[in-house]
Amino acid sequence: MSEIEGCRISSEYNGLYFCNTFIARELVALILTQVDYQSLIASCRLVCKQWNSIITDPLFWKHKTVSENRKWPSLPRECNIPWSFYASVYIYDTVDRNLIRNPNGKYRLQHWIVLSKAGDGFAFEQPPVGSDIVPLEAENDCKLVENACFATSYHSCSKEQIIDLSALGFFPDVLKQCKPNIYFKDWYAGRFDCGCVYECTFSLLDEAKNVIDDFQFRTSINQWEGREWHKVEHCFKEYPESVRYVKFYHGGTDRQFWAGHYGAKMTGASVVVSFS
Repeated sequence: MSEIEGCRISSEYNGLYFCNTFIARELVALILTQVDYQSLIASCRLVCKQWNSIITDPLFWKHKTVSENRKWPSLPRECNIPWSFYASVYIYDTVDRNLIRNPNGKYRLQHWIVLSKAGDGFAFEQPPVGSDIVPLEAENDCKLVENACFATSYHSCSKEQIIDLSALGFFPDVLKQCKPNIYFKDWYAGRFDCGCVYECTFSLLDEAKNVIDDFQFRTSINQWEGREWHKVEHCFKEYPESVRYVKFYHGGTDRQFWAGHYGAKMTGASVVVSFS
């Protein structure tokens, strides 16, 4: 039996002694789930080998998540995946969740890189003007109940978001070994009284942000035919090992060159990484 600052590790039983009181490993793990993750990683993990073994067990982070009434996603249990990935799932909560920020324009153009804003630029509409209400599927996918969208103008309006997968816990080793599905989705519509053009590009990028693979879509909607919402989606499955970023791009314009915001509308932008 070894002793570390009052904490003795039992070689006969699966647990530890604290001040001559035996505590099973499972109970120690349960107690540690109540500690904040910063302390767990920076301090508790260094107390002894057994605590480190508990904290670096992928199941520990699952139990900690569940203990806080949060849902734990379906994840692989590959032996070569670092424990820090499972910790990051707890910390960032990014698996099976939309990684696009401000998908429906509620915060205007915040979090978006605007590439063009010609004509009268982008507008935020709530509800959409001249179009049907936003489908419930689009809102539920993004956990929204806003019935809101972006609207474009009489010259090109386009924007994008670039997402650093490693910064959200999707480390290169995880992407290489597990190849999680990367789902892109967007919703677009025109107005009942004006033709428009909508386009989008969903891309996978390497470390230098060069395009490795992409999906492109472009459509033209005729005047008097545009009020219905349409979904465009794509899933990347078997992709190169060098993926580090994803890029979501969309844009639009109207076809009548009317002042105001008669161009394509978009909402519910979504990027989801899933292991299921």
